[in-house]
Amino acid sequence: MSLNNKSRNVNETFERFVIDNYKHVFNYIHMLVKDYEISKDVTQDTFLRACAGFKRLRKKEKFTVWVMKIARNLAFNRLKKERRRQRTFISLFTKRYNGELVDVIPDPAVPLEQRAGINEEKNVVRRVLYDLPSRMREILILKEWESLSYQQIGAVMKISRKAVKSLLHRAREAARKRLEKEDIFKK
Repeated sequence: MSLNNKSRNVNETFERFVIDNYKHVFNYIHMLVKDYEISKDVTQDTFLRACAGFKRLRKKEKFTVWVMKIARNLAFNRLKKERRRQRTFISLFTKRYNGELVDVIPDPAVPLEQRAGINEEKNVVRRVLYDLPSRMREILILKEWESLSYQQIGAVMKISRKAVKSLLHRAREAARKRLEKEDIFKK
C-alpha cells in the first residue's frame, strides 16, 4: 500500500469516528459546561486534538474512551479558565444561553399538550442533573446518556470499576431524592 493510500485510509477512518462520536462528545461536554457556545468550541478543540494524535492511537476500538478523556480534560480546563475570567471581570452578560442538545428534536406526531409535559419533565431532570455535584453529574451522563460501560467510565474519569459503581449508586440516589422533591414521579 502506498503512502498516499495509507494516509487516505487513516483520514477516512478518523472521519468515520468523528461522524459516529460527534453528538455523544458534544452532549457530554454540554452537560459538563452548561453553555452551548463553549460546548461547540470545546467539541471542535477535542476533535482537533484527537486528529493530531489519531495516528498514534494503537487500538482504534478504544477511540470513544480516548476521545471522551480528551473532551473531559478540555472541558474542565475551559471551566477553570471561565471561572478565572468571571472572577476577574464583572460583566452584565453573565447569564448563559442553554441551547438544546443536538439530538433533541420534537416528534410532530406527539400532540402539543403531551410535548409540553415531556419538555417540562426534561427541564426538571436537566435542572436536577445540573444541581448535582460535578462528579455525580458526569458519571450519570456517561452511563445514562452515553451508555458507556463501567470499565469505560473508569477509564474516562480515571477511577476504579468499584469506585464507578459506588459513585454511580450515590449519584442515582441523589438524583432520585431530588426528583421526588420535584414531584416528577407523582404524575
